[in-house]
Amino acid sequence: MKSDTFSVLNLDVVWTSEFAANKWIMPLPADAIPTDKMIPATVNAATYRDTLVGAPYYTDGALFYFRSDLLKAAGIAAPPKTWDEMKTACKAILALPQAAGMSCYAGQFDKNEALTVNFSEAVASAGGTVVDAEGKPTVNTPEAKKGLNLLVDGFKEGLFPSDAITYLEEQGRRAFQDGKLVFLRNWPFLHASLSATDGSSKVAGKFGITSIPGTDGPGVSTLGGRSLAISPFTANKATALDFIKFFTSEEQAKKRLALSSRAPAYASLYADPAVVAKRPFFPTLLTSLNNAQPRPKVVQYGATTKAIQEEAYAAITGKKDTDTALNDMQAKLTELSAK
Repeated sequence: MKSDTFSVLNLDVVWTSEFAANKWIMPLPADAIPTDKMIPATVNAATYRDTLVGAPYYTDGALFYFRSDLLKAAGIAAPPKTWDEMKTACKAILALPQAAGMSCYAGQFDKNEALTVNFSEAVASAGGTVVDAEGKPTVNTPEAKKGLNLLVDGFKEGLFPSDAITYLEEQGRRAFQDGKLVFLRNWPFLHASLSATDGSSKVAGKFGITSIPGTDGPGVSTLGGRSLAISPFTANKATALDFIKFFTSEEQAKKRLALSSRAPAYASLYADPAVVAKRPFFPTLLTSLNNAQPRPKVVQYGATTKAIQEEAYAAITGKKDTDTALNDMQAKLTELSAK
């Protein structure tokens, strides 16, 4: 990692702590990046031990897609804000003739990084955390159990389709787009394909978007996205910083919005009329991002996410009860945090 081949690194937000702890990236000058104009969660994800080590480049947050036409047909005035409200809505909607053969909800539950995301969101939406501010694991709590049980019971009770155990983002998109789901947790990139009017989407004009549900109100999204950082081994540190300041500026973020669906780090762009006209879900996405939490900010992220996936998957597939899965997860994460 001490090569001077690269000056600027494009890092997924989950790698911030590991790269910073190993001094593979360097602190950025306090006044170099206009963090006061950026969504706080994006700055948090680019920070290690209170030091900014990355410049937020783009971000991502979970959205809750729902069949607005079916809610209306069932006499439901507003999309659900909680899991219990979702269950009640599904009971009414799935009784409709036009909902025959549909399932209630899906997220992403295959043993993959997406499961870490969905597990983390379920725990946070139940009022818990996976790790605390110091990176110590906190999954042996009533809140974490409540969160995991949302996923476990979803399969047990038939709230989720049985094949959702194999779902990643794309499988969920196809299921919702083909009219097989009432509700779906996924990322913003779906909007374009779901809205397609070329016949490829059965839900064009029939869906809405809101924040993911929680246990007592709207849930907590996991933060996605990337940051740009500087290698301490490059001979071109000043040039690298100049590039990052240029590339992550608000002006460049706005220009990229004309070419890409990547969500910017600047809050002001989510209220820009021209932006919202093209992406009407952006105000909802900003709400999600303002309430978002990063995935566990730990040094050994690769091993951490593997442990989370293994134990969460064991619980939702019925190989372990939730207490055993969470106790085993706590033990694994505790061992990793001590290294």
